[in-house]
This record gives sequence, C-alpha cells and structure tokens, in this order.
Amino acid sequence: MIVIYILGYIVLGLISIYLILLIMGLYLLKKGPLPFDEKALENDGGKYAETEDGRKVEYFVFGNLEPQSKVVICMHGSGPEAMSEIAFNEKCCIELGLKGIAISLPGYGYTDMKPGRQVADWPKEDLAAVLKKEEVDKFMIMGHSQGTVHAMAAAYYYPERCEGFGLNAPLLPSKVSKEVGVVSAIGSDSLPNTSTIQKFYMAWYFGVMHLSLVTLSPWLPLKAIKMASTTATFRIMRDTLKRAVIRGIVGGTYETTHDVCYDWGFDPRNIKNDNICIWHASDDELCPPEIGKWLSDYYQKELGVKVNFRADKLGYGHFTYKQGEFLEPDQSMIKALLEGRN
Repeated sequence: MIVIYILGYIVLGLISIYLILLIMGLYLLKKGPLPFDEKALENDGGKYAETEDGRKVEYFVFGNLEPQSKVVICMHGSGPEAMSEIAFNEKCCIELGLKGIAISLPGYGYTDMKPGRQVADWPKEDLAAVLKKEEVDKFMIMGHSQGTVHAMAAAYYYPERCEGFGLNAPLLPSKVSKEVGVVSAIGSDSLPNTSTIQKFYMAWYFGVMHLSLVTLSPWLPLKAIKMASTTATFRIMRDTLKRAVIRGIVGGTYETTHDVCYDWGFDPRNIKNDNICIWHASDDELCPPEIGKWLSDYYQKELGVKVNFRADKLGYGHFTYKQGEFLEPDQSMIKALLEGRN
C-alpha cells in the first residue's frame, strides 16, 4: 500500500511539473519574441540589414574598416550571438588587416527568428542582405559548431565569391552521416522537428528552454560544456549567452530543432573551394572528431586540394580552438585562411 501511495505522489508530481512547463511554454509562445530594438542594437555597436521578406538581421563590423580590406565573416554556434565573435576575433582582424563581419543567426540577439527554416536559404537571405548593405563582393567565412553549417552553406551558394572557408568543430547533415557511416553530433537522434514542437502539448519544450537559457543561464549552459571559469573564453561565453536571449527564447528554441540543425537542404560534398581549414579537436565530446577527419579526407581526395587540418588534444574539447593561443593572430584560423588564399 505504501508503494502505491509513493508511486501516486511521483505520478502526481510529474503531471504537475508537466502542466507548469506547458503553461509557461504557452505563455511564452503567445507573448512571442520581444520587439526589435534598433536603438539598443546601435548602442551595442551593431547594425542590421533587411532580407527581401522583411526580416531584420543584426551584424557587427570590426577590425580593419578600410574599404579595400579583405573580409572574413565569423559565425557563432548554437547558444551565443554575433558579439562573441568580435571578442574572439577582433585582435586577429586588426593585426592581420582584415575586416570582420559577425552575423547573428535567426532567433539570436536582435535577429528576427524564422521557424522551420532551411540552412540552405541562409546565404541567399540573411547573408545576402548583409553583403549587399556592406557592399562586399569576395569574402572568406569561418564558423564554430553550428556556425560551420552556415560557413559551408555560404561556400556552397557562393562558389565564385567565397575565397575560403574554415570549420571549427563541424557537423554533418543526418542524411550524409548515415550514408557514409560517420557518427553524428550529440543530440542529432533525439531533437524534435519544428512541426513537433509547434503542437499544443509540446509547449513544455519552450518552458524547459526558458528555464535553461534564461532562468538558470549562464550557469547551467556553462556547466554543461565543462568550461573553466578562469579562462577568457568563459567570460566571453557568459556574456554572449545572456545577450543571445535578449528578445526571449522562442526564436532560439526553434533553432534547436532537428530539421534546422541536421536537414540542411544542401550536401557539403558538393562544395567547390580550394582554400579550406578544418580544425576539430580529438577530444571533442559534442561534435565527434571523426566528422572533421572525414570532411578533411573527402575534400582532399575529391577536390584534390590541400586542407589545413588540425586535431589537437589540449583538454578543451569542443572549445579547443576558441581558447588561449588560438585567439592570437599568428595561431588563428583567420591567418590560416588568409595564407591559404595567397
């Protein structure tokens, strides 16, 4: 009898938690993202461009701002926003004489969200709007984690304009992973699709994301990635995780769906480029290092180009190349890309 009572209380507790999260999620969805704040973005030193369908895309320009400067576009991963890329790359751009452009992905910072989007559309929408406004023709692009997906998309969509791309801890789309037998990134088999989280009873998902990324942020996300609090990277991540949700978590939550993260709408094997950097730490626990090795081998074999490949094991895992020496110009991926195009 006691066991029955205990089980009953457990079930009641779980139902109560579910209902609380469901109500919270429904409230967040009804409220929607906070309005775009042009003045606040300006105060942060940012700009915005408008896509053809009227969405606003925030971005930042930094480094050598001379009109003739070579351009490198720096893309953040899941969780951060564009200002983090300034902190990571501004010194390199200044000393190496490049103009840096950092763009916030949909739903992060002040960029308008786009539920159910395909990554393949990003270059011809968000990136195209920024390139047009900044009057950029040729460019290099690099990204970290989910940012690598968008770097590949840009290289795929702009084969003539993209002068090189850099992948720091890359992913693969689910279809390619299964086809070639390469293990996929963490969570790829468990993430729901956009159509799933849009169902009424799945509103709890937004409630959980709010607790994780707003209420318990940045403590919980930083705890999850096991980052030492004594590093400069920790401080950068702490600040960017707060700013990423400045308009709320609805847009960022849509960015965590399986279809957005792993169904890209293009095949990275079809990229044609002769200036490629792939750095993927051998102790990365979030994006398996086999991915970077496979991509490097594929591009070298199929494109016949020499890929700048690194697989260091320095104890920083997924953030190895966002740490210490790799933030210095001489050790940076930016320099590697610059040398690769010369």
